[in-house]
Amino acid sequence: MTLPKFDEYKERSYEENLHVLNQNKIDEYKFKWQEKVFSTHEFQKYSDPYNCSTETEMKYHEMIKDPNVKPQKVFTYLDEDYHLPLPIFEKKNKLASIRKLNACFEKLNINNIGSFKNDSTSVVHLFKSQENISGDEQWMTMHIVLDNSEYNEKSQILFKQECNLLSLRHNVTKNYLIVLPDVNNLQFNPYNIEDGDSTLGYEYGVEIDFGREETGEDSEELLNNLFKKWEKKKRRLLSFLMPPQGMKKTFVTFEIVSASEFEMDNLYIDFQIKISDDITVNGDRKGRTHVSKSSRTEDDDKWSYGHVLELELEYAIGIEISPLKIILEAISVDWWGRHRTEGYSCLTLTLEPGEYKQILSCSRPEELDIVEAESRRFFVGGCHLIKDLDVLINPQLHEANFRYVSSGKISVLWRTISQTQSSVSHTYLPDTSTDLLKGAEAVLKQYKKAKATLAAATKSLTKLEDQ
Repeated sequence: MTLPKFDEYKERSYEENLHVLNQNKIDEYKFKWQEKVFSTHEFQKYSDPYNCSTETEMKYHEMIKDPNVKPQKVFTYLDEDYHLPLPIFEKKNKLASIRKLNACFEKLNINNIGSFKNDSTSVVHLFKSQENISGDEQWMTMHIVLDNSEYNEKSQILFKQECNLLSLRHNVTKNYLIVLPDVNNLQFNPYNIEDGDSTLGYEYGVEIDFGREETGEDSEELLNNLFKKWEKKKRRLLSFLMPPQGMKKTFVTFEIVSASEFEMDNLYIDFQIKISDDITVNGDRKGRTHVSKSSRTEDDDKWSYGHVLELELEYAIGIEISPLKIILEAISVDWWGRHRTEGYSCLTLTLEPGEYKQILSCSRPEELDIVEAESRRFFVGGCHLIKDLDVLINPQLHEANFRYVSSGKISVLWRTISQTQSSVSHTYLPDTSTDLLKGAEAVLKQYKKAKATLAAATKSLTKLEDQ
């Protein structure tokens, strides 16, 4: 945002100054799907054919020869640029695909290559579709990036800095689109461009316009119009609640996914979260999942939970924060109603933004005497040897008169995002320019008053010198 100079402000009216501020407010960039826009660094690189080694780079070299192609502050990376990795999803039917592949190769015989054309698991059918072998899905990507690099007078790069603004990932196989970040409204909930813990002073909004096929169906056109109206209403209703200045908010979504390899059935997971005193927490620090019965898998029993826990943490910027400690206890319930400990596990949960998945190994405490331990567990379900769960966090600081026995495993998944308030004032709200100009008018009046007072004092001082 560029403020008008004092002389220019005097010469223009209030409406003209407001128009100038509005002109300096927003830069709009429009991109089509898989449209290549070059940054200054790319433009210099691909201009020289000796820097182009692949077919894609040679194609970019030919594109740059067009005089209408100019480098832009906001540019794009296409699918063939391989800018960021594709999203990774679990392959649920991996074992089934391997078995199908092995069955096909068992039927492969050089003497009867064409004898199994009607077999659904034949090699002929197998090699017609790569999806039957690996289950891989085809993706197309596009990324919109801000070029915040520094260049010299000859447009040679001095310091390279690129900030990803928008990532579009289209699943061609199943025909759906992943948009990161989501569509928003520039006036009500703008995104800040950050580089680590600092902000660059830019805010931006995202809008996506999907093309429609000319089908001539009134119902489809009506649904598309209703969807657009709903999207506009949602953008106005949703707004970001920014943390206070100097504070950072971290949102953690923790999920207990499943358990496996335990001896007893009817399992539930009890959890406790240890958080340092310098962090303000909003959310449950302790709780338990539902009781789950085992479901037989390919190799072992499995207990499914999908228990989700949400935490909102707030702490000061610049201080060193201790990671969260989550203590998990697997407990079984037998037909007598006895609750027995099947294993403990302690997870150190980092607050770094991202998505994480981990399989935790559990162990349970037992008496040093093996015969006594097994007898007590068989007849009464064992005993609680750990009175304070802090022993699991710092076991080296406690003397234990028991041993640990490996038991089962617990699968967990968590996602973390952080949010800080930009030190740059928001200049995109409609009333900001009006308030700024009113403030400038007040300053101008005070300046005129002070100038008149100074002139009067100078005049009186001149008269005294003459006398």
